[in-house]
Amino acid sequence: MIKTVFVLVSDSAYLHRAKKTIIDLRSAGQWHGDLVLINVGNAVLNQTFLDFYKIEDKRFPEIQEKRVLAGNILKNIEFKDTIDGREIRLINQWEKLHVMDPYFKKWERVVFLDAGTRVLYNVNDSILALDYKDKFLAPDDGGNYCTLPNPNKLFESQISHSDPQTMAILKTDFPNIKDLKESYFLNCMWMYDTSILDICTKKEMVDGILKYPICKTNEMALMNLFLHFKYGLWTRFPKFASNGRILFDWCELNNPQPSTWRDYCFLKYPNSIMFEDT
Repeated sequence: MIKTVFVLVSDSAYLHRAKKTIIDLRSAGQWHGDLVLINVGNAVLNQTFLDFYKIEDKRFPEIQEKRVLAGNILKNIEFKDTIDGREIRLINQWEKLHVMDPYFKKWERVVFLDAGTRVLYNVNDSILALDYKDKFLAPDDGGNYCTLPNPNKLFESQISHSDPQTMAILKTDFPNIKDLKESYFLNCMWMYDTSILDICTKKEMVDGILKYPICKTNEMALMNLFLHFKYGLWTRFPKFASNGRILFDWCELNNPQPSTWRDYCFLKYPNSIMFEDT
């Protein structure tokens, strides 16, 4: 049997979302194996909750580079083309890089879920049925319904063009990036073979935080630089899982056809799950 672990990352502000995903994973997802919650900022976790759902409370040293980036470097560069200011406001997103820590080599396969992701069906018949060997699998941010690459979701939108000097370095260090008009992965959910940790390391990516201070979507843009463009490890999620349902989507509203949560295995922000009588 393949040694697999599901992993979430949360600080105190997102714990209520993480708990929802964990409950889904243990119930609708029917996952009875290992489950790790990376605890950012030493959030206080309810021990009964940890014990009942069999969760490992894992803590790593804080990534200090995120504070240097937001507190010093970006004050001088200033993302004039920022998306929503998350490079300053949401720096704990960088802590998701811990999911690529050598600690996880004790498993063969790692599945990461953003806190708040809804797990809607048995994971063994969906995400765990995919071929994961030697791969990093994640959804295309262009979605399931557009001819690739989606012209509205190209990698050029993920990096700031405010600093020409860093942009020049980027094109030298990542020659596989052509004109930046390429697809990229969404990192609210991913799965990888831990053998790739010998190819692309957490340390290399953490070092890249300060070397390439142009990531408008923080760790997501940086992970694309290394896992996708430098090492060619990314494989897109298929649209459908082996159970016939759509494997993943951001929201049902992305689907041009009428759909509800029943048509999906995983949803980030569902709008059709309602428990109140109407």
